[in-house]
Amino acid sequence: MATRETQIGRWRIRALNDARFALDGGAMFGVVPRVMWESLTEVHDDHTIPMATTPFLLEDDAGHVILIEPGMGRRWGDRQKSMFHIDHSGGHDLLESLAAAGVAPSAVTHCLMSHCHFDHIGAACDESGEPVFPNAQHWAAKVEIDAGIESGHLRRASYRREDIEPIEKAGLLHTYDKEVEIAPGVSMVALGGHSEGVSVILIRDAGETACFWSDVVPTRHHVHLPFLMAYDLNAEASFAVRKKWIPRAAAQGWVALLYHDPDEVMGRFVELKPGRFGWKAL
Repeated sequence: MATRETQIGRWRIRALNDARFALDGGAMFGVVPRVMWESLTEVHDDHTIPMATTPFLLEDDAGHVILIEPGMGRRWGDRQKSMFHIDHSGGHDLLESLAAAGVAPSAVTHCLMSHCHFDHIGAACDESGEPVFPNAQHWAAKVEIDAGIESGHLRRASYRREDIEPIEKAGLLHTYDKEVEIAPGVSMVALGGHSEGVSVILIRDAGETACFWSDVVPTRHHVHLPFLMAYDLNAEASFAVRKKWIPRAAAQGWVALLYHDPDEVMGRFVELKPGRFGWKAL
């Protein structure tokens, strides 16, 4: 069974379950020919590939209860559920997963949103439109919040204002420009590329580092530098980010936390040969 829990110094890190879903395989691998990626993953009859949304829970002995990415959630119509093959069966539900971890929604102190696409923050509000984590500081890059409420944005279909506005109205929303430290050793760094302000989340303590990669590296099959998604807002910027950060993570032995991989969510990037990077599960 794939590893779903690790420790970085003071921080206990656990993978949670939110949803299973599917996206078009061609869109997930961009200009990479299908012959190069179809052997890496199951491909459904409608050309979609299996995906997951995996939030992560960080806890320490000082009372921090930090949720990385609230997840996709359940506020979806029948058409959207069918289109994206959204499935919450078999324990794939964020609140059930939190309960199994012994955490009530009211106990969450921080909710970190790497960016504001619907598959990442849809679970931040419940079906009545109320914030699910009423006592949590919700953090996101300011440019992501701006994109999420701008009606004419190029990637308008990737955002839902109703995921953001209730949090803002409740006074729970906090923003940053480039980088912010949320708690000792836990920081968010806005990189851009996939979206204007997509951020990685670093957990550093006792000489160790873990990194939540969000959609900078969505699955273990996207560690190879040229394997960019067609969903990336700026492919050139996305490639530049990956070219800088993936080699750094591999060289320093960071633990990688993956959000969209349906099978393996904790591992390390490894340099297979000069300039070519791969994945090794924990």
